Amino acid sequence: MTGTLSGWFETDRVHLGDRVHWQGRTWEVSAFKGRQITLRPLSGEDTPVDTLWREVESTPDFAVLDDADQRAARRRLPPLGELLEAAEPDERKKALWWHEHMKELDTGLRPGHLTPRPGYDPEATTLKQRCEAKAAELTAAGFEFTWRALDDKRRKWKNADENPLVLLYDGRRNRTPDPGGRTDKRVIALMHEVVARGARESGGRVTRVYEDVETLVHKRYAQELKDPKEAERLLLPRSTFYTRMKELGLTEQLKQTTRQRSRRASKPRSPYTPTVALRPGQLVQIDTSPLKIKAIGDDGRAISAELTSAIDVATRDCMALMIVPAVTGEGKPGQRIGGRATKAFDLVLLLAQCFAPLSMRPGWDPLTAASASALPYDKLCEADARFAQAVAARPIIHPRTIVIDQGSPYLSDHFKMVCSFLGISIIYARKDTPTDKPLAEAFFHGIGDTFSQFAMGWTGRTHEQRGNGVERQRLYSINQLQAAAEEWVALDYQQQPHEGLRSPLYPGMVLSPNKMYDHLVATYGYRPRQLTAEDNRKLLVPAWVKVTDKGIQIENRTYQSRDGRLRELEGLDSGLKRKNGRWEARYYPYYPEVAWLYDHRLNGDWIPVEFIYRHLLTDPWTQYHWQDAADEHVLRGGSRDDEIAITLAVKKRRRRTRSGPTARQAAEPRLPFRGTVRLDVGDTAFDGTKPLTPLDPDTVPLYPSLPVPGREVDEDRYALPTLEPDGSVPDS
Repeated sequence: MTGTLSGWFETDRVHLGDRVHWQGRTWEVSAFKGRQITLRPLSGEDTPVDTLWREVESTPDFAVLDDADQRAARRRLPPLGELLEAAEPDERKKALWWHEHMKELDTGLRPGHLTPRPGYDPEATTLKQRCEAKAAELTAAGFEFTWRALDDKRRKWKNADENPLVLLYDGRRNRTPDPGGRTDKRVIALMHEVVARGARESGGRVTRVYEDVETLVHKRYAQELKDPKEAERLLLPRSTFYTRMKELGLTEQLKQTTRQRSRRASKPRSPYTPTVALRPGQLVQIDTSPLKIKAIGDDGRAISAELTSAIDVATRDCMALMIVPAVTGEGKPGQRIGGRATKAFDLVLLLAQCFAPLSMRPGWDPLTAASASALPYDKLCEADARFAQAVAARPIIHPRTIVIDQGSPYLSDHFKMVCSFLGISIIYARKDTPTDKPLAEAFFHGIGDTFSQFAMGWTGRTHEQRGNGVERQRLYSINQLQAAAEEWVALDYQQQPHEGLRSPLYPGMVLSPNKMYDHLVATYGYRPRQLTAEDNRKLLVPAWVKVTDKGIQIENRTYQSRDGRLRELEGLDSGLKRKNGRWEARYYPYYPEVAWLYDHRLNGDWIPVEFIYRHLLTDPWTQYHWQDAADEHVLRGGSRDDEIAITLAVKKRRRRTRSGPTARQAAEPRLPFRGTVRLDVGDTAFDGTKPLTPLDPDTVPLYPSLPVPGREVDEDRYALPTLEPDGSVPDS
């Protein structure tokens, strides 16, 4: 066969070296390129013919004479020297040694010999007999192989075109050694079980693990221990046990801190199953973690903070985040005052953020705008008019299924009720298993690296890394931290490429969360859902109350309606037997001045009611301020039913927070934390905390004066004199 293949050829009907019949003669395909083919005659003439393939194929007498078997038999093997050229000297020597033995097994002749050795004559022996003779020969030389192993090697060598290098890489070199050695797998499993069981206990040594494993072996394998061979495998000598513990890395694990051991124990065993979601909002991971930043509290003192975030699995978008104060109460255990952390209602506000766009705030970078991002801004504006306003570069993603842990705020009935109302399914993560929410955990690490450590009040990741005088720095308030974190999300996180985001159309391109949302929303679409004022009222904290002549009681506060509509329900039973005839009421913990009573009898009307002593509280206050003041009042011997005393205590505590170097700043109250977003609940009641409209004196009508008894006015005495014709005043 002559000729080479260069470029491409328009058919695979013929190959190089094929014999073809054309124009009554036999030819050999020597070369082809594109639409041209070169044929060499086999009749002795040396002049090849170059012609078009279509002309050759269209001839009536054209035929391919070689079949697939003939092509395989004609295929030339590369020289042995070319195969061993890239090998190392030691590998080349060993490969040549194996090549000689394989050649003798296959043909009966060793390379360089003309006559077969005894026991290898192919005419007198079979392949099995030659393999058995070769196995005996190698065993005598110190290499123990069975005849089946040699036959497998011969087939592997033959399938690789007689390349002996494949015999050197049988998988043993790349095989990972078993750290347990020949120890019974059941004992290895017991070692891991005992170490994981004591991960959250005080640290111990290997001797305790040895005793616990031995006890479990006697308890679980009592029947197997009756067999001496099984007992020898299950009951390890102490020295062997210590060696296996060291090889498995369990000895070093026992020396770690309790936090490190518990974190390792909560990690699931491989292989890991990745979380997969195909559409935005299909699966959302929500978690809460310390923010590691000190902030200014409502009382002007340094406090800690907690961060709760919602991360979409499909796009890695930060759908919502919320920063709340984390304060440890003061006082004896069981009598602490002022403590608070993330509540169930804070989680409800987090879900409410997922249904509304993130508004830009004054002073933000222009690049945080949605119009300057990778989001499909024009199409989103057509679908949702809210995007036409000043909206930041964070999409609206409605969660369908959320993955949460089993903390007390997540297990509350109020949070479950809100999820049911919004059509959100709940999946609970396993206890002490943060890897069930890996994206949320990774978000906390990311915000610490790119946001938290650059803020004043950064405390470091651990107590060992905390700097001196952190509380004396110029700290931010919770509201300021919330605004800065939202700007970081829109400016950095949402527009930063994420290694885990790849498009099916462009797998080699790393996408940002906003770009990934642009790809997926084009497939699955977007339908806006704006929560109305009535919907937002159903997100508030419920309270089941009775209507009396005084009004209703919510958290030991009396509420009454201004328009008298509440008196129509006075003394009536709601008809809800499972609630003992009580009526449903809703209140806003961050704005408790007004509450709403739901009248379910006719059209489902909401009746606004006001706190009767709200006029005494001129400074902003919340439910948590009321609770702290009530606890302090009770410790001093008072009663929780004394509303006036607790109201005055709240007023005193809030007045104490007024501070500032100037008189004007001292007269202004410091705004307390009242949530990151205020729900539009349609507050139609009078708000006494808001300033009144300035009065125009010209619009005030005159009021007639009334006569005072005993003080009658002498009209003749005070009557104006009559002027003279010339305009002068008479002398009288």
